[in-house]
Amino acid sequence: MKIKFKKYQGLGNDFIIFDARRTNLEDLFSLNKDNIIQRLCERNFGIGADGIILILDSNKKCFVRMKIYNSDGSEAEMCGNGIRCLIAFLHDNNEVKGLLDIPIETKAGIISTSFNGNENIKVNMGNPILNPELIPTNLLTDESGIPNGNIKLNDQYFTIYAVSMGNPHMILFVNDINNIPFADWGRYLEKHSSFPNYTNVHFVELIDNLNIKVRVWERGCGATLACGTGACACLVITSKLGKTSNKANVHLPGGGLVIEWPNQIGPVYMQGPALFTFNGEIDL
Repeated sequence: MKIKFKKYQGLGNDFIIFDARRTNLEDLFSLNKDNIIQRLCERNFGIGADGIILILDSNKKCFVRMKIYNSDGSEAEMCGNGIRCLIAFLHDNNEVKGLLDIPIETKAGIISTSFNGNENIKVNMGNPILNPELIPTNLLTDESGIPNGNIKLNDQYFTIYAVSMGNPHMILFVNDINNIPFADWGRYLEKHSSFPNYTNVHFVELIDNLNIKVRVWERGCGATLACGTGACACLVITSKLGKTSNKANVHLPGGGLVIEWPNQIGPVYMQGPALFTFNGEIDL
């Protein structure tokens, strides 16, 4: 079966997008027969991507439904960079021009988005979740209101923090983000016993009240150049701890996002780019 695809990236976090409306692609990818997801995402023998996005008809009166798979074949609840790429795809396909609000159905709930050019896509990422049972994590909440605990890595002690943006995130602060055994720590912490469903891992270096640097180890993907939900999770933790303002620039290896959590209540807002890279046709 030959099917057309388009490739998009948000700060280097890249996705293969299939318009699966009125097709049987959802069933095909749900079964992941012959590891089709891993094979398509493989960068040497496949198309190459951090994940695959299926555009589907919505069951909840949204514009469309997004289904997203990590490069290891697992399904993700949500993806901030992925949903911006989806909106860019719809805009480039002349489907959402002139719309002020574009609701998207996801596994993490209905996400509101808006488009003001491919460099400026804004997403209402929803309310952060700090209830340990809902993240889920077995870390306990203290007076900070954040689930946290202490761990030891290479004879160093760190405090790890947990939050969900529809998917679980671990945040820990380091002094020099470029001088850590990033892959070893990321791989270990992704499957840390504190997170029963595993977790995305974010190493955060504080710059000032309005800027932080983040390196991302994504659950089911490994090292990626950016993570939208992760950037939101980091801002939630830094602002709640008083380390940054409620609005800050999150500097990732692939570029920057503007994240805002007004008054530390209600939804978190993410603003950033998503760009087309190439299209093609593949025999599935």
